[in-house]
Amino acid sequence: MIKRSLKRKLLRTRIKLNHTVDQILTINKNRKRLNYTPIPKAQQEEQVLDEELKVLNKLAEQQAKLVKHYEMVLAEPAG
Repeated sequence: MIKRSLKRKLLRTRIKLNHTVDQILTINKNRKRLNYTPIPKAQQEEQVLDEELKVLNKLAEQQAKLVKHYEMVLAEPAG
């Protein structure tokens, strides 16, 4: 029973991690587009994107650690 719930948590965390990585990639695409426009408003938007990127990177790091933890716990022999 515990193993099943850990598998569910692992699956949900992997899905969340994939979603977070997709968001990071989208932000990076938007940042590339903003680099070609010399408008001051674009600079402000880039700063906002930088902040979002920092938060998402931290979140992705935590989620990746959680995925590794769940995988390690599931790989341990029952004892």
